[in-house]
Amino acid sequence: MAFIHSNFDYLDKVWWKLDYDDRNAQYFISNTKRLQQVISLYVYNEEEHFLKGYIDLHRERYLIACISTESNIDFNVVQQMVKKSWFKVFLSYIYRIIFSNILLGPFTRLASIIFKPSQSSHLAKKVQNLHDAINDIFPSTFYPNLPMRRFTPLLARNLHKQVGKGIIDNAGQYRTIDVMSEQDNFVYLAPNLIKDKIEVLFRQCRKNFEREDLELEEAVKFGACFLAHFLYIHPFKKGNGRVARLLLSYLLSRFTVMPLSLYLGSKTRKVYLKCLREATWYHEPPFKPDALANFILENIFATAYHICVVMDLNIQNKD
Repeated sequence: MAFIHSNFDYLDKVWWKLDYDDRNAQYFISNTKRLQQVISLYVYNEEEHFLKGYIDLHRERYLIACISTESNIDFNVVQQMVKKSWFKVFLSYIYRIIFSNILLGPFTRLASIIFKPSQSSHLAKKVQNLHDAINDIFPSTFYPNLPMRRFTPLLARNLHKQVGKGIIDNAGQYRTIDVMSEQDNFVYLAPNLIKDKIEVLFRQCRKNFEREDLELEEAVKFGACFLAHFLYIHPFKKGNGRVARLLLSYLLSRFTVMPLSLYLGSKTRKVYLKCLREATWYHEPPFKPDALANFILENIFATAYHICVVMDLNIQNKD
């Protein structure tokens, strides 16, 4: 069975966009390529130490978006926790919530109201683990074009060890029990089939993403197939979403700023889950994760656009 293919079309109009927003897939494809050229030209002419600040800022935003979407916590709440001196201040806040008897400041009181101490500690560890995983897998550059030979099930297991360190039992090990989606009781792949399916999925990814003639529009379709199948296989008991996002970024490292942030605002979680649900329910042939591909493509554009705005780059189309 071909898990990874591009035999489907992008949607002309996606259901999560406002009526007056007429930007289609072709708009995002052409403009993403243009923004990549702008960023790449700027990076080529700048000092590495100067760019690192922008890279760190982008990774901070990725963390906020990822934790916000996965944990269903408001983006601004998570942002307040990490916006000063990186996540170390956030850990300091959590430490005060759990251990200190002194008078709490306004924000610390807010955090203690929102989260129980155990939840705060867990969230802090989740942020730290994800931060460490990002720094380990991605070099400090925007378009690293990572080697596909390293894209193996072992990479997924090692990433899971990192994101699950201290918070997920048996991190890095495939699950041995049946699990289902919390949203709609959808049962994921049987555990005895995980190892073989994962091997096939990653082998097909390496074959398709190693192509030198691969273009953005097809790569995103391949990426949507991978994301949908990986999350249907659901190799680990917990933490599959974080691992899947990192692996998707790895696959698309030739085409998107690293890591790729799957965040389009407050509606992101609802849109993302619906796209996955549509793809997952129809994982048997004919498999076409079209909405998910549109969602990923739009996020690639948004990620590049955000970088250009932050770096104050001239992105006016002169054609």
